[in-house]
Amino acid sequence: MLQLISRRLFGRFYVMLALRRLPTLLRLGAALLADPRVPIRLRVSVLGLLILILSPLDLPGNIPILGQFWGLTLAVTVLERFIHRWAPAEVVNANIRQLGLGHKISVRERGSRLT
Repeated sequence: MLQLISRRLFGRFYVMLALRRLPTLLRLGAALLADPRVPIRLRVSVLGLLILILSPLDLPGNIPILGQFWGLTLAVTVLERFIHRWAPAEVVNANIRQLGLGHKISVRERGSRLT
């Protein structure tokens, strides 16, 4: 019983955190997807993942607790990976400055890519 309660509380906390970060991640993610300096294969891969996650085919949607916010949390995870790991650091930093998001997202160090 205690384990079930802790899982629900942690799940709600993560969902609230994801909801708060989602607008910033979507804004920067859209800018990076449109930026020609990001390799096309990376842009197509991330866009494909997001389409798959947000598509009406909701396979884990019937699983209690896990299925409730699966799409949202997975989309936030993919966008965070794209921004913080996969896209070139110089391009991410340039878009952060251009969009004025320096107070919401920290700039990336050079060389931190594809891990």
